[in-house]
Amino acid sequence: MDDRALRYFEVVAKTKSIRAASEILHVSPSAISRKVAQLESQLDVQLLDRIGRGVNLTESGLRLTEYIQDVNQRKNDFISQLSEIEHLQSGTLRISIGGGFIPDLLNNAITQFSRLHPGVKLVLQVGGGDDVIDSIKNEESDIGLLLNAKHDPKVDVLYSCAFQELSLLVPNHSPWAALEVCSPSQLSEIPLALLTESFSIRRAVNLYEARQQIRLKSIMECNSFEALKNFVEAGLGGALLPKVCVAKELQNHCFVAIPVEGMHTLDTSVDLVMRKGRLQSGSIKEMKSCIINCMSAFNATQPR
Repeated sequence: MDDRALRYFEVVAKTKSIRAASEILHVSPSAISRKVAQLESQLDVQLLDRIGRGVNLTESGLRLTEYIQDVNQRKNDFISQLSEIEHLQSGTLRISIGGGFIPDLLNNAITQFSRLHPGVKLVLQVGGGDDVIDSIKNEESDIGLLLNAKHDPKVDVLYSCAFQELSLLVPNHSPWAALEVCSPSQLSEIPLALLTESFSIRRAVNLYEARQQIRLKSIMECNSFEALKNFVEAGLGGALLPKVCVAKELQNHCFVAIPVEGMHTLDTSVDLVMRKGRLQSGSIKEMKSCIINCMSAFNATQPR
């Protein structure tokens, strides 16, 4: 099979659109369509169902997608093995991570890893929990870090431990800053900025809302941790985040963190994941060790 045709099909399968794939690949839609048609002719199957401006994968298309992912995995494993021959003096490690972990990862795990292996290039992809899982399954990342990883037959959990409960972040001089503990009824009266539904933290907030039988006053939703922190610092209201995600801001007294009654019952975990069947290369093992031993998020409790 033509490698270029497989690459074109892979992007079409991911975007569910030939036009969107065209914009990513910088190739005309007609050229992509011809390559996909070439694959269909060669394999004697239909790979796509054309629906309006989009496409859906047929069963054969799904199987080909899995084949491409397996080929990419074997290729990445081989590259990792070659890198290990040089004792981790070179190579690339791709990490997909929830945005709230970035300061902890950079200041602790990556600082230690890069000191030991300065020749290894690190590529970070930042997103919500769903984005992390998709990146792992699609072979776009080598390891992922997120909250409450859902069970997925294509994903292995390398390490998991209980995570810090969410706290209410509020402006220093707001009336809520005087609270020792925020009750569910008090929380429901505070204007909040929340993460979007693709984030595991937001799903934890939704679970708390359902268990406490309250309705939170969300006046802003976004996919940026920085935007949430800026919202609080601007005095617009509060946000619900773990303290480990805002350690620097709390140290600098940018805002205060208030415990929330009943929040400890959510049973939230922080999980380190990789694609099932993937070889644990030397760089993955080293980064895993640095993450587990150096990151604050992994050092509150014992692993599950």
